[in-house]
Amino acid sequence: MIVGHTIIGLLAIALLGIIARVVHLQTRPPQPIRGLIGKQQSTDRLHGRRGNITDRHGRIIATTGLAQRLFVDPQLIEEPGTFSERVGYGLGYDPAWIERMIHQRFHSRYVVLDNELNEARVEKLSSLVLSGLATESTLVRKYPLGPLAGQVIGFVGAEGNGLEGIELAFDRALRASSGSLRYLRDVRRRPIWVHHDAYRPPSDGKPIRLTLDVMIQRFAEEELAQTCRQFAARTGQLIVIQPTTGQILAMGNYPPFDPNEFKDSQPDQRRNRCVTDVYEPGSTFKVIVWAAAANAGFLEPNKIVDCTESGVWISPEGRRLRDVRGHGRLSWDMVLIKSSNIGMAQLGLRLGVPQLHASILAFGFGRPRGSTLCGESPGIVNRVDSWNHYSLTSLPMGQEIAVTTLQMARAFAVIANGGMMMDSTIRLSNRNDEVPINERIISDASAGRTRRVLRRVVTEGTGRKANSDLYTIFGKTGTAQVANPDGGGYLADQYVSSFIGAAPLDRPEVLAICVVDRPDKSRGYYGGTVAAPAVRRVIERSLLYMGIEPVPPESDSSDAVALARILH
Repeated sequence: MIVGHTIIGLLAIALLGIIARVVHLQTRPPQPIRGLIGKQQSTDRLHGRRGNITDRHGRIIATTGLAQRLFVDPQLIEEPGTFSERVGYGLGYDPAWIERMIHQRFHSRYVVLDNELNEARVEKLSSLVLSGLATESTLVRKYPLGPLAGQVIGFVGAEGNGLEGIELAFDRALRASSGSLRYLRDVRRRPIWVHHDAYRPPSDGKPIRLTLDVMIQRFAEEELAQTCRQFAARTGQLIVIQPTTGQILAMGNYPPFDPNEFKDSQPDQRRNRCVTDVYEPGSTFKVIVWAAAANAGFLEPNKIVDCTESGVWISPEGRRLRDVRGHGRLSWDMVLIKSSNIGMAQLGLRLGVPQLHASILAFGFGRPRGSTLCGESPGIVNRVDSWNHYSLTSLPMGQEIAVTTLQMARAFAVIANGGMMMDSTIRLSNRNDEVPINERIISDASAGRTRRVLRRVVTEGTGRKANSDLYTIFGKTGTAQVANPDGGGYLADQYVSSFIGAAPLDRPEVLAICVVDRPDKSRGYYGGTVAAPAVRRVIERSLLYMGIEPVPPESDSSDAVALARILH
């Protein structure tokens, strides 16, 4: 009995001693233990998924997927003499590089060798078992359509932030919010305990639905690439929009850019030239001036304009202007159909400085308008007080002004949709895709008259190669010299070839513009030769895809023959 009480007493004293020691360690730990405090506790950052980017029909253009990250814990390497060689030769890395990486961060427990293992390395890794080498799952941005709309979509950096394109423009909405998990671990870094209040879940980013249609985008990029290769052009752009809504259906750039491979690309490849680069539009700009003059009542149907038999005309300021050939006496309609520089110069003189300047601004030139695309240039419209005595004859021919491809498409849409200026949009609204209310620029009657004349440009003027057996395309060609970047004059034998058109004539559903920079002159450089066929093919393929019924052909070609040509 006494022995039992003695044992109990000793145990109680021992327990009190243990308790006292625990209290002492917690309140006044020795220096060696004090240095270990907190090292057995880890906090992991939990990443949410960046929002998906889809086309108008929900097809995924950009998404977030899982990848395997390869890393090394130098403290767990058992055979340091051969480790780098076995990893390098086994997985296809430079062993010397691996050795440097480990040496530079030897006291770290986490040295990343590859943020995203490819499939071949993942497969090889399964047969390579080395202490200190491991993988973990990580989130990465993926672009499943590769280079399709690459310059428009842009890409994200290593930290997951949008750096260019849509990824940058809508970064705040797409970006995810990180969470965290705090836990205790053992000496081998294995989790052993999680506090109930130590978990904060991440939040995924919001999806963005674009106005783009990936099928129409594919049509645009295919036809643009074919054209640029055929004519050995440096670069090219092709845009397709809905003229009644301003929604951008396609925006193609050549050469293409794959955001999956952005680390190997140059800034010129990544730039969305449709909104960043400006050019002198040349004869496509005649449409804008002609429509403004028609709306102002300057184009009397029976008026005849002397464009000279010789094709040479001297302006009141003494400027000598030429047409490609002498047209003689033309109606105002024929001035546009034949694309007469002389006729358009005389029209500029009739409009006068205030009205011409006001019309150019009204059609949206000289300022970006509503696309939300990064890097959009306002173009160049000179101040009225800087116009010289040639300006009234230069501007109606598309000189002394610089525009972007998107600006030109937006201005032409005013004519296609009945006179309304629509903001160019790339993101679909969540409110039943409602059409924004915009301003009227010209009357419906003036827009209709301009469309009918532009139809004749395609059937009997400079745009014959845009004429379709399926749809009543209307449009205008442009062939402009490239301005000397060093100032003054133009570069010899360097041109920008373009065509802009829409269809069907009575109720346009799509509008397309193709701009080709510096095609090889020996192969062709007129807009009607280089760009018009591409626009025709894009419009035909787009309307067929959209289910728009072909109109009866205006030529002897049958629908069957035309359809066979398009589908081929």
